[in-house]
Amino acid sequence: MVMGWTTEAVDREFMGKLERERDAVGGSAKTSEKKVAEREGRLEELRSGPLGKEAVEKERGVLEEVVKKVFPNNCRNIRKNCFSGENFGGEGEGEGVGGEG
Repeated sequence: MVMGWTTEAVDREFMGKLERERDAVGGSAKTSEKKVAEREGRLEELRSGPLGKEAVEKERGVLEEVVKKVFPNNCRNIRKNCFSGENFGGEGEGEGVGGEG
């Protein structure tokens, strides 16, 4: 006997610590398994989808087409509206802003 401890008490203490450690390790293992499954799913998404550079280049091409179609029309409309006198509130060229003049 060590300092008043019985063999059964030492065994119970040891088994209690061992069970707590087992539970902690088991929880960590489950968490790790969950993370592995999530990362495997993400890896599969990355493998099956377009590569980052390819996706960016495709998006860039789409945006360039939109700019080619929209920008010239907008420029024509701006020139037409700004230089025709429609936005200055007057019918004649001699009138000022808001019909004053």
